[in-house]
Amino acid sequence: MPAPEDFWSYFGAVATYLAVLAVPGGVVGWAAGLRGWALAGLAPLLSYAVTGLAGPWLAIAHIPYGSLSVAAVTLLLAAVLYGLRRFAIARGWLRPGEEPGPPWTRRAHLAVAACVAIAVAVSIAVVVSGRGGTTAVFQRWDTVFHANGIRYIAETGDGSLTGMGTINWYPQGSFYPNAYHLAGALVYELSGTSIPVTLNAITMPIAGLFALAMAALVRQLGGRAVFAGSAALVAGGATTGAYESVSSGLLPFALGIVLTPLAVVALQRFLARPGVDTGAVLALSAAGLLAAHSSALFGAILFAFPLVVQRWYRALRGRRVDGVPEGRPAWRVAGGDVLRMLPVMVVAGLLAAPMILGAIGFTSGSYPYYAWGSHMPVWKALAMLATFKQVLPVPQIWLTVFLAIGVLTLVALRRMRWLVLSALGLSALFVVVACFGGEGWVISLSRPWWNDRFRLMALASIPLCLLAAHGMSEAQRWLAKLASGRAWVRARPWLTGRVGLATAVLLVVAMGVLTGGFYRAANAKTVSLLYYNGLPGEVVPPVSRDEIDAMDHLGTLGIPADQKVLNDRLDGTAWMYALTGVHPVAGHYDAGVAPPDALYLAQHFADYDSDAQVRAAVRRLNIHYVLIGSGTIRRDTPIARGLQHLDGHDFLQVVYRNPGAVIYRIVK
Repeated sequence: MPAPEDFWSYFGAVATYLAVLAVPGGVVGWAAGLRGWALAGLAPLLSYAVTGLAGPWLAIAHIPYGSLSVAAVTLLLAAVLYGLRRFAIARGWLRPGEEPGPPWTRRAHLAVAACVAIAVAVSIAVVVSGRGGTTAVFQRWDTVFHANGIRYIAETGDGSLTGMGTINWYPQGSFYPNAYHLAGALVYELSGTSIPVTLNAITMPIAGLFALAMAALVRQLGGRAVFAGSAALVAGGATTGAYESVSSGLLPFALGIVLTPLAVVALQRFLARPGVDTGAVLALSAAGLLAAHSSALFGAILFAFPLVVQRWYRALRGRRVDGVPEGRPAWRVAGGDVLRMLPVMVVAGLLAAPMILGAIGFTSGSYPYYAWGSHMPVWKALAMLATFKQVLPVPQIWLTVFLAIGVLTLVALRRMRWLVLSALGLSALFVVVACFGGEGWVISLSRPWWNDRFRLMALASIPLCLLAAHGMSEAQRWLAKLASGRAWVRARPWLTGRVGLATAVLLVVAMGVLTGGFYRAANAKTVSLLYYNGLPGEVVPPVSRDEIDAMDHLGTLGIPADQKVLNDRLDGTAWMYALTGVHPVAGHYDAGVAPPDALYLAQHFADYDSDAQVRAAVRRLNIHYVLIGSGTIRRDTPIARGLQHLDGHDFLQVVYRNPGAVIYRIVK
């Protein structure tokens, strides 16, 4: 039976997830020399790197994956990094790191931390509100695969890149980068909650992670505290950032998106001060992004490369470049950057070798690749980018206003002007896919994102959110300048030093009021699609309460792990393993390269008495029970032909029935 879904179970699961995010990455990052906002921001990415690398490598070494083995890997990796760093310092290979920009006051640090905390609270409130009156079970397409994967890893200790796929693609499994599931398995193991609660706990702070990553990026590049705080608030409120990906059930992809800004933090630290410590952090960050989602590293490269372009352009113009003596020719700057990057790439490639080889094998395998082929008007795609909306019809108008201000004040970006090039490039990629998605070259170009405009909108939203945050920051600067010029302020010297803080607080409060709590209601409606598979009230969830009750009853029948339960692929019963630990014949809605026995039974099981192939498949899969639900995730597709009208057959006996589901026992 699943654990109860009450306040304390959610609180415990969220607290456990935050610990999983902070501890492994925090220990490893500290050992590698990270401090301050760089440590706080990169800790979640490094935690996913630790878990994402531990799973496959422990599987290769035949060591079970779990909290103890992850703790051992964390300590081992931290010890290696600490030793390398101390050795490099002793040999004089490392010099003190440079301050990332004008120092912030203690009050500024606290203010930015408060903005990140607000974004985390908004993110949790959005998911809790979006969950509404439904069950905690996610309803979208791939979520069942993620749910089954987390339980599989936690129960078996198999952290390999193909193991969790055996729930549906047995016996060999199927490749999938599984850092998301490996971290989730730790939350499930340590918190003792159910899989639905675990998934919700991982999802709740997703936009808060985005906010933390944005604030760390701005800090690393020397931005003002107001800019960093604004970036956190915009990230916590932008629908197209984390929330749209979550609403579609793209949970590992959403994770990759919110971690993407941290690639710039790691890259900038390495470029400003190349060394074994900064290089190790960059290599681990790259491996962590790849482990989170195959497309995350590609997206991070596209997002961050304009930073390198700006760096080389500054060298070409004879301007000061971080980490480079003045007067060095531009070709030497570019060449040195490339040469120093090579060993980092080699180390990252060796660490992530199982994922790289697995991805190559997967793309050359038989799994089908279907292009979406979107063909919307160009003007509509541009309007979506500018208004931060794609799923819901209501634009986020205040973010649009700040984006316009940010574009008009590009000169004030200074070291972050590369964001303009990043925004143009990623926005152009979205427009090409959204408007010309059926063209062959577009399908090939966008393959890492499955030719999906929704994924590319999320990627484009990263620089757009930063530009909007810059606009918000410049609006505060203008308000502070306006207020400082007032006679009554000049006449009170004690007010002069507080004008900046007062205008910043005023702007944040006004933003919160004008947007209804940083667009909480609009984002909650977006996230509700994750639970309803459609707008609330319009679509019946494919995983119904009756089906959940039937799966709970199935879990009480004492079915051993070597038996499978026959079920329909689309009616929601694929969740039975995640909810009860009972193995289904169909463990995912996706029928791509499904096992032949599963496909044959779906079409012919009703012919059990007369079809010897059906009986043979039942024996091979060791099937003794059948669970049939009601309704399917594809509203135009009924339950499989071979599983319809099973009542009355003499080879079946009903052992449980409710209005929406029935369990049969095979008696012949």
